[in-house]
Amino acid sequence: MLINLLARAAGVIRSVHLVCPPDVPLASRIVPLAPREAPLDQALLQGALAIGAVSVSPASAPAPGQTILVVGSAYDGAQSRTRFVTGYGWWGGISSHPLPLPDAYRASALPFGPYLAAALATAEVFLSVRLPQYSEPAEAYGWDCWNQTMTCTPLPGAPTGLAGVDLSGTALAGVGAVGSTWVHALWAAPGLTGTVILADADSKGVTLTNLNRCTPFGRRHLGLPKADCAAEACADAEIVWHTHHTRFEELGITPGLLVSAVDTNQARAQLQNRYPPRMLSASTLDLRAEALRVGPPGIGACLRCYNPPETVTGDDELRARTRAGGDPAVRTLAAEADVSQAEVQRWLEKGECGEVGARLLQSLRRQSEPVPARFAVGFTSAAAGTLLATETIKTLMGQPMRQAAPHHNNVTFQFLKPTADINATGPLARDPQCPACSPTHPALDTWRRRTIEASTQML
Repeated sequence: MLINLLARAAGVIRSVHLVCPPDVPLASRIVPLAPREAPLDQALLQGALAIGAVSVSPASAPAPGQTILVVGSAYDGAQSRTRFVTGYGWWGGISSHPLPLPDAYRASALPFGPYLAAALATAEVFLSVRLPQYSEPAEAYGWDCWNQTMTCTPLPGAPTGLAGVDLSGTALAGVGAVGSTWVHALWAAPGLTGTVILADADSKGVTLTNLNRCTPFGRRHLGLPKADCAAEACADAEIVWHTHHTRFEELGITPGLLVSAVDTNQARAQLQNRYPPRMLSASTLDLRAEALRVGPPGIGACLRCYNPPETVTGDDELRARTRAGGDPAVRTLAAEADVSQAEVQRWLEKGECGEVGARLLQSLRRQSEPVPARFAVGFTSAAAGTLLATETIKTLMGQPMRQAAPHHNNVTFQFLKPTADINATGPLARDPQCPACSPTHPALDTWRRRTIEASTQML
């Protein structure tokens, strides 16, 4: 995962040099974009090549002046710019000195802690380049996903394997940066089984901008449906992926567990309207990752809470504005959408649907509803997707978000100051202004009943 994230950081990292012993066999599912039979060093290089962004090449030893990221603790050539990246089971950490694991810990092939450690290390590189005023890494820090808390060592009590955990009845809405990493993390976790629905309606499929943060996607996936690409890259798991190229709510089903990784409030509101018994959500904002266990109904936040749907200008109004702008507006729109002025005029007069109409509406919406510039970085999405994957598994196992605080339902991790107190779990109550989980909403009783029935079945 560390090579995966570094290889996507175009514009931040010029090159990565991999020092890895040859002929080390792959242990289970490690690199989704490389042949499974390749040894570790070749799989890492081939996976980076499949991404096609930052150059990753083999090296015999680190060169002077380079930032050195040591995976594990077996390295005695530490310099001032050396950071040790360590992961075990549900815990991952980073430090300026080796963090050996106590002998009492049994071997674990779970990827969650290692994936968080990779995100932490990549974030430090990013901050040193883009925001050096914040680049003062702590001596050592880490994160435990079983307890969703900051800690420099793995906390006791977490399971080392997941044999018997069945994901059947789970559906994912949105297979973008967060959702595809959720798929990636479940694929890499031995023991998980079951049938999972993946739904994504993005008609553009995988784009170049997706490659900087969608960890299972490579250049061969460009233009293809995201759900299909995630399922194809992670096809050799014991999980069966059923893909759909549409919005989840249009499937007309109510899964036992709905996992939301959509990126608009309008989409979140539509998902909430299905009122499945259990729901999870994860999202990113700049350098912050967040995950939510929705509910309990009428008590904890729902998907619609604090997320008022975006205001969308109607198609007729957009056409009326363009007509009012006269010939200059027609010429500008034609150039923006790469169509003829005659086609623009016909569309303004008749408002017909079709490819040209869709392109013109897309251009007009970009002009009238500009999206503010924000960071869109792979390590934040990787963290959010990993947090979402761990909460999915813990929910199915009947485990709380945080062992010491069973009522907590929200976890936040921001990378600007990774040791800050804000990186923690907490209770997120329902939004008093939310209509979807209002005490007077007729669906609230149905949602409560479904939740109680699902809890009873787990017992």
